[in-house]
Amino acid sequence: MHLTDNPYFASACYVCGSRNIQYRFMVHEHSLFQCAGCDFMFLNPQPSDEFLNSVYTSNYFLMGDDDLSNCRRSDMKRATARLYVEQLIRYYGKKEGSLLEIGCGNGDFLQVAKQAGFAVRGIEVSESATSIANAKLGGESVSCGNIEDMALPEGFFDVCALFDVLEHVRNPIRFLKQIHKLLAPDGVLFLVTPSLNSWSARLMKSNWMEFKPEHLHYFNRETVQNALCGSGFHEIYISPNYKYLQLEYIKDHFRKYPVPFYSRAINAATRCLPSAVNTNNIKYITSGMNILCRKNHFTQTPVLSIIVPAYNEADTFDILMHSLLEKEIKEVQKEIIIVESNSTDGTRQKVQEFRDTPGVFTIFEDKPLGKGHAVRRGLEQASGEFVIIQDADLEYDLNDYDQLLKPLLRYQKAFVLGSRHLKGWKMRQFENARFIAFVMNMGQKIFKGLLNLACRQHLNDPFTMYKVFRRDCLFGLTLKANRFDFDWEIVIKLLRKGYVPLEIPVNYKSRSFKEGKKIKLVKDPILWIRALIKFRFEKLYKVRYEK
Repeated sequence: MHLTDNPYFASACYVCGSRNIQYRFMVHEHSLFQCAGCDFMFLNPQPSDEFLNSVYTSNYFLMGDDDLSNCRRSDMKRATARLYVEQLIRYYGKKEGSLLEIGCGNGDFLQVAKQAGFAVRGIEVSESATSIANAKLGGESVSCGNIEDMALPEGFFDVCALFDVLEHVRNPIRFLKQIHKLLAPDGVLFLVTPSLNSWSARLMKSNWMEFKPEHLHYFNRETVQNALCGSGFHEIYISPNYKYLQLEYIKDHFRKYPVPFYSRAINAATRCLPSAVNTNNIKYITSGMNILCRKNHFTQTPVLSIIVPAYNEADTFDILMHSLLEKEIKEVQKEIIIVESNSTDGTRQKVQEFRDTPGVFTIFEDKPLGKGHAVRRGLEQASGEFVIIQDADLEYDLNDYDQLLKPLLRYQKAFVLGSRHLKGWKMRQFENARFIAFVMNMGQKIFKGLLNLACRQHLNDPFTMYKVFRRDCLFGLTLKANRFDFDWEIVIKLLRKGYVPLEIPVNYKSRSFKEGKKIKLVKDPILWIRALIKFRFEKLYKVRYEK
């Protein structure tokens, strides 16, 4: 049978739909593919139903050798469940509501959630686990089967929990959209799944213990956010997964899923340690990630928020605005947000002429506080799903919008940079000021190298004005920079949040200082060095939902 005739073969990426999928390596005799568009990884073709049924037996969950060890492991799982419930309550803001857990196993999380005040319901495919869960919960709260088999009320559940489930389903996007229907407005989804960004994945590479034939999909922080946004979720918060584990349990896991060197090392370590140490609950950072998000409302046509900081740009502002208003962008509507910073050359009067123009919003600042401050004011006003920052100086070409937006609209990327450097690093050529152009080009190269070194990246033009991103990328972040250090802040913080930008070449024609360029050659480089240190190492989130 030809590969494409296999009913479990996918010809396109589940997340972004790209057909450019490439073979990587084998996972226990199953081929692992990766999407060239969004980096999502998945088994292709997937194992058959018959094979998976042979895996999901009553022995799938790691059980102890006797009642005492099973009791200890149940206590271990309840300790992890308490971590999850605490994190859920901090994000959700309540200790009550209807909660559905899909793939609830033996019911440990549901038991803790019920004690916290939630009205719980569970779904579990294993008959033996369903019986154990119902015995713990004291009723028939858990049903045996799949979500597709259940007549569940749409728009009913306040919370849905998926712990180590998403990687097992046939189609993750279809599955997430089913959950979206079940959740009430602003309902919360809490999921845990293995992460390709985890320490264990980076250390073990192709020997990673999560590469199992029953794990059909593998997410990193960016692909899971793309999948969730494409399925109707927003306000996404991701954190490392912590669990309470016992060394004895870890040893049994590596015995069932052997990994060269690590299985033998853990087995040897447990033999050398006292039994009390091997069976003690210890909090570990695992190979997974915790994701919390809320149900969003689907919109037929997404909106692009174009933020225009304007200060002393009277010569070019009219040309820019008429070009923006005339610009047709496929698949999106646009809103233009102008932030005027009390110019002295007549720009303010020109902005006032557009106050009543449909689709244009104007913000007038009392005094100039810097480009970064103006952009932050614009972000506060923005309501679109996507954001682009557009200076008023005409250095960049509006005709590049369509190419910059395409990866966002396809959920391939959440963050795009319009790069001026993909065909070489020399980009500024000022007439009669070649030395200044040389200094600025060299400075760009040096500062680019510093940022790449600090953030472990390989970006060509992190300081481009054309930054295009999903507005939801900013959830949980506090932006503080007021001047040109804002370019450093937003790039560094989005990188730290897991968004690796796609760089797309754009047209660019730099203006000179005589034409109005505002960078200060001495003051701003000092500002940039401080920004690199500050934003690379300061606290990332304004609110953390985990301890």
